[in-house]
Amino acid sequence: MDGNLLGHTFSPTGDYLLDEITFILLRGREVAKGDLVYVIHPKTGAPVVYQVRRVYPHRRMRSYEEALLREGRVIRDFEDSTIHAEAYQWGWIDEEGKLRPLRHPLPPNTPVFKADRGIIARFTRPEGDWKVLLGLDPSTELEVELGVYPLIRQGCLICGAVGTGKTTTAITMICRAASLNPPVRFFIVDKDGEYASLLDRLGPENALRVPWSRFFQPSEVNWEDYLTEFGWQKTWWNAKILMKALRRLYAGGRLVTKEALRRAVMAVDPERLGFNKKIDEFENYRQQVLNAVNASRLIPDGDLDPLDPVRLLMGWRVVIMDLSEGLDTWEQKQLVIAQVLRRLFREALENRRFGCVVILEEAMYYAPQRGLFEVGSKESRGRLLGVVKEIATNGGRNGVGLWIVTQRLATVEKTVVTQCANNIICHSLEDLDKQRLGEIVGDDFIQLLGDLPPGEAIVKGTALRCRFPIWVRVLPEVYPASAETTPMNRFLSMELASLEAHT
Repeated sequence: MDGNLLGHTFSPTGDYLLDEITFILLRGREVAKGDLVYVIHPKTGAPVVYQVRRVYPHRRMRSYEEALLREGRVIRDFEDSTIHAEAYQWGWIDEEGKLRPLRHPLPPNTPVFKADRGIIARFTRPEGDWKVLLGLDPSTELEVELGVYPLIRQGCLICGAVGTGKTTTAITMICRAASLNPPVRFFIVDKDGEYASLLDRLGPENALRVPWSRFFQPSEVNWEDYLTEFGWQKTWWNAKILMKALRRLYAGGRLVTKEALRRAVMAVDPERLGFNKKIDEFENYRQQVLNAVNASRLIPDGDLDPLDPVRLLMGWRVVIMDLSEGLDTWEQKQLVIAQVLRRLFREALENRRFGCVVILEEAMYYAPQRGLFEVGSKESRGRLLGVVKEIATNGGRNGVGLWIVTQRLATVEKTVVTQCANNIICHSLEDLDKQRLGEIVGDDFIQLLGDLPPGEAIVKGTALRCRFPIWVRVLPEVYPASAETTPMNRFLSMELASLEAHT
């Protein structure tokens, strides 16, 4: 134990607190922000763990030193310098494995030790075998694992600036969780096709990628969505004609296709609709409806055979809804995503033998914070946000977990982020995003963030045994699809093509 001795507690004011300590390091010993240290419990002898949040050198001030420095004369008296470290308390683990705070006073100059792998593992590793490897603790090279049940039950937030490794972290966690026994089932809403690399890693028998339009269910489209697509008001005559035709199809149990809807539009009687003006004027409105139906992107040309996400998840461990194909508008994509998420959540509510984890890559497109990030129409955004909030608040307890991946935390709807805050994996962030994160997890967590290098993260939440942040160097297993093509490769290919064209 003496080999792990770092120093002794010290108080410049003479007051020694329990929830935090300041200690002076022995000469030649080192400690870094985020490291775990411990003292011996004065009653039980158990290790009481603290986490370092600040390290700084201290030197006694001399009245004449300022004048000497002004003349360029530096006094290099290292014997008069000390290294101070501040740490806040985690607590100690009793015989039943429960974390308890220290309530007995520590005597002055209490020895402070560096936590070894065994102590860190006891305070961080989740119980049971259903867990995934995330990475290594940089100070001890201890493997950091996360419990899968809390990841599903309380959700997960993965955030960070561009290039910090957030998508690599998410893909790695998905790959490892889908390989467990039993494997976790994932439905991924992939905006840019980044998760296609899972197909090669897991194989076609375990992972499937589907264009988003294949999930479109025309029969589940609200009538108001057609009006939104055409930009019509309910009180307009063209809107009344369309609504009458749609009622005819729904009443007859027929699918909404362009051909069926055109026939229903032609069958609308102006007198029964209450139109009392000239028949030529009515025919003009009817033609407007027919033109709109022909140009509609929501109404299919023929009978569709839309895919059922529930059926797909029963056969594949990972189903990727690829939004990267096609030039369709975000109104349409949001409509289809809302249909799919609603279908998954309803199935989980009704069927206790079904469950999955929903992954929202670039979550601000699906749950945007009002006024900070808005795509699509107000109506399509609102419907999708309502489903996402329902899953965020009630999905975990009903078998549908939610993992959010985003580069700008402040642009994601606050309610959704808060529901995922019990389990956070967070990379380097902008100042505004740090402020939002601080509102959720507290200042101690924010102070540890600093400027993390790419591939490293701070982890905090119920997926660890103790709900305190720890530093992790992520061990990637799969990389995003975009990592296979770097900017240099693109420009190199263009240059080679140019040279071939001139020879």
